[in-house]
Amino acid sequence: MADYSMIGPFVLFKEVESDELGRLYRAREVDRDGWRRTVWLRVFQAAGVQVEALRERMALVNELSSQLKAANVVSGQELTIVDGTPVLAWDHVPGNLLSRLLATTREEGFPVPTDNALLIIEKIALALASGLAFELEGQSLIHGFLHPAMIMVTNEGEAQVSGFGFAEQLLGILDDPVARERCAPYLAPEVLQARSTTKRGDVYSLGAILFELLTGQPLPADPAARAEAVANARMALEDEPIPDDIAALLKRSLADRPEERFSSAADFKKELDKLLFGGAYSPTTFNLALFIDRLFRADIEQEEKERMAEQDLDPAPYLAPGPEDEEEETELAVAKARSRAGMWIALAAALVLVAVALVVLAPKFRQPAAPPTPTPEELARKKEAEQKRFEALVQEELQRLIAEREAQSQKELEQRQKEIESLKKKLKTVQKPQGKQTMTAEQKRQEEAIREQLAQAEAAKKAQEAKLEEARQKALEEARRKAEAKAAQAATPTPVPKAAPTGAPAAAPTEAPKVAAAASPAPEAAAPASAATATEQITEGMYVPPTELDTSPAVLRTEAPHWSRMALNSRRRGVVILSARVDAEGRVTAVKILRADDKGFGIPKAAAEAVKKYLFKPGTKNGVKVTTDTTVAIPYSFRGR
Repeated sequence: MADYSMIGPFVLFKEVESDELGRLYRAREVDRDGWRRTVWLRVFQAAGVQVEALRERMALVNELSSQLKAANVVSGQELTIVDGTPVLAWDHVPGNLLSRLLATTREEGFPVPTDNALLIIEKIALALASGLAFELEGQSLIHGFLHPAMIMVTNEGEAQVSGFGFAEQLLGILDDPVARERCAPYLAPEVLQARSTTKRGDVYSLGAILFELLTGQPLPADPAARAEAVANARMALEDEPIPDDIAALLKRSLADRPEERFSSAADFKKELDKLLFGGAYSPTTFNLALFIDRLFRADIEQEEKERMAEQDLDPAPYLAPGPEDEEEETELAVAKARSRAGMWIALAAALVLVAVALVVLAPKFRQPAAPPTPTPEELARKKEAEQKRFEALVQEELQRLIAEREAQSQKELEQRQKEIESLKKKLKTVQKPQGKQTMTAEQKRQEEAIREQLAQAEAAKKAQEAKLEEARQKALEEARRKAEAKAAQAATPTPVPKAAPTGAPAAAPTEAPKVAAAASPAPEAAAPASAATATEQITEGMYVPPTELDTSPAVLRTEAPHWSRMALNSRRRGVVILSARVDAEGRVTAVKILRADDKGFGIPKAAAEAVKKYLFKPGTKNGVKVTTDTTVAIPYSFRGR
């Protein structure tokens, strides 16, 4: 007998969250051939969801999801209706809903650091800006219902947005008083009143989420009370007023009048980038991942165990019914049939519009005929091939980067070990010989000095091992970023078909006519004034933000921290994480302490002084050595005397 329940083709492994939108499960999709993929499954059980309107829109939403591919948008998203209930599935990536992250930080009194809050909102803004590069029903794609329960924050420090394309069908949830109380803080006043979505409404939602990340509390549900809440807001981490630069960003994002806000999420991101890369803040994905690990460590370990057990589960009890049961048509099958019919109707309507355009709008130049529209099977094969190429690019970049960075680190680790062995031998020679009752003062002094050197050498080795692991993680992140860049460069965006002159063959669209990729990137692609852009001439020594580098700085030489005697006797253990400004010659010109588990005994200062003496292989952009920032982690473990 099956141990797990099912919704349509999805086996429900674990209910992760229950909220005002419904329930979220970790699930696995199954068909007649066995297991397919592990997914996050959002079941919209809230009253007020417009099920029939969603049913009619389902084909369009799923076609959109297959084309909207961005690092901060969930992948593999599919909307369906099962037994009259809307269900949204997307590829599983270990993480938590942003709504749960916010609730956990409140419960445990563990506020989100300012840098991490800005980085999370920057990743969400990037997802929204990516949507603006697409057209849906003749307009730029907006989200419209940006709620923390629609956003995943992964264990690797990424934020991914779900739910593009059907916001207006969810706004009926606001008719329920309890749901309205919980959803209203994230929606603009005009959205609450008119139940319509706009670009500036998404900007307001970004500001509302940033407000909660910084203060630990959501905006009031009543729009009339929000201005006072923003004016009197205090940071949850420091219990101080919000810094002026961030407060200005919030004030403009949360303006009551839409025309006083940023025009779009892309414009919001451009202004936010000035804060992120202007020097006042130092957000890194590594630090965000470290924060998430500390916040959810027990949950992460538990999920890893559960997923290992789920991998061995026999799919037989959950397989689709045999031919004898096929006469019983499920609502899911009906929904898919209706979706196909709707898609063909949409296709026919689009072709009619193209025909009208041919008559009314005659372009100046004759357009060559485009290749025929690919079949769904061809699109699926193309998608699978692109994914395989992308994974191959990732692995290729990863192996190359790790090979470059580990060679030097392994050599330094070997030297550290030799130094430790040498000090241990020296220690034996000065210790009390067998048979003697006392040691001379000189022997005691030598023993103490060697023990201190030995402790420093062991600490330096541990720090080097931690840095090696950090370098591997950075290499993986950089490999994925470079692979994405190569894949994006190789992909040629399909322009919206233009009408041809009378008598000339019309160009057929190569994608679904309802969803067209923009021919040019979204406005958010422009870098801030202080950062190098794609078209800007890169000169040696120019400052380039870490996120825009081709290669990050790599450590060539380290310096062991000179710990104080009090620190060595303190029996403390932890880590100091620092941001180092590395110039074009690989020298460290400035150091900023991002986190220190212990602030006494001179521990942070000793770590900072050591990092100032590091030597790096400089970061590069377009083959030119540049100035940038990098993160250094120095662990320590003092055993005392």
